[in-house]
Amino acid sequence: MSILLSFVNPLEFILRYTVISGMIVAILGTALCFMAKAITISKHGEEFSKSDKLYRTLILLGILLILIGIIVIALPINATLYKV
Repeated sequence: MSILLSFVNPLEFILRYTVISGMIVAILGTALCFMAKAITISKHGEEFSKSDKLYRTLILLGILLILIGIIVIALPINATLYKV
């Protein structure tokens, strides 16, 4: 557990390359989850159902991106953009 929390201050943790890239991937996954309904409606028209394959695929892909982002954030790499 000490590897994950091995930072001097919060700024150093936020400016790690893994945290920045993990946040970007997780934000893209969240946006995909929110836009899945609109994408499905634009593709198939107004006949939208929650059991549509495209809708389910977009939701699952978004959740997978969020999970990957969380895993990348937890990687214990100490390279940062923060210079003392």
